[in-house]
Amino acid sequence: MRTALLLLLLLLLASCGGGARTPRPGEKLVVMAATTHLAALAMAVAGESATVQLLPREGTDPHSFEATAEDRRRLESAHLLLVNGLKLETFDAAKLASAAGIMLVDCSAQIPRDFLIAAESDSADHGHAHGGEDPHVWLSCEGAALQAQAMARAMATLDAANGEGYLKRADEFQARVMKLRDDYRARLLALPNRGFVTDHDAFAYFAREFELKNLGFLRKLPGKEPTLAERRSLEAAIRQSGAKAIFTEPGHDPAASETLARGLGVKLASLDPFEIGRPSATAYEETMRRNLEAVLEALK
Repeated sequence: MRTALLLLLLLLLASCGGGARTPRPGEKLVVMAATTHLAALAMAVAGESATVQLLPREGTDPHSFEATAEDRRRLESAHLLLVNGLKLETFDAAKLASAAGIMLVDCSAQIPRDFLIAAESDSADHGHAHGGEDPHVWLSCEGAALQAQAMARAMATLDAANGEGYLKRADEFQARVMKLRDDYRARLLALPNRGFVTDHDAFAYFAREFELKNLGFLRKLPGKEPTLAERRSLEAAIRQSGAKAIFTEPGHDPAASETLARGLGVKLASLDPFEIGRPSATAYEETMRRNLEAVLEALK
């Protein structure tokens, strides 16, 4: 099955007329990722066969990243640019990849449409949420596995000599994260009250996968304080539901969440959307496990 897929991928590459640069003999495949989470997934898939780099400077908000002249120079030494798609990135990835002569892969393009969730925020100022689908698919284990499979296929297309390894590691990653999902979903389903509030609208896929009830979010835009009306609406939802926790995010000012939690007498905890931070081959699984442990502790 995997050999047949590799042959198909090679035919697809040939049909593209060789437009995408491939590694020279003895050269490693170089993969550039537009976000921290994509870099981490790519590292899990790449193993020792490819070099994975994060395009934005570490700690950069993926919603607002714009490529510099130095970033464009770095792309010229790569073979593949990975983007999340679904309007998460605001820069022109197609233009960058074309200028560098490298393959561009939207890691969400092949995700089934019925898997996607409509974006809740309608602000034109929020690059990824003004109509269309919520881009935070990686915050479900299934979504992350689908993205890992997409990048593995692209890596195998460009680097056929190591193609079997990329596809095998993507399958192994998928098996691990789906087991993680199943283990924690069983534990979370035992909780009588699974309602919670988050800092911003990043956790819809997470909530659906683990059958949690996301009662709302504090901010429509990251970093923007909620209005009085928004805060009162959330307070009413929390009181009515008996929700036990409000979750902040790393890198966001927790003051508004702290005030709301203190006023309502609910727990304050943290969930990491894995949008900033240092990628590694194990970082995605470690982050999801920490998030799930935080939810279990806060909602028990």
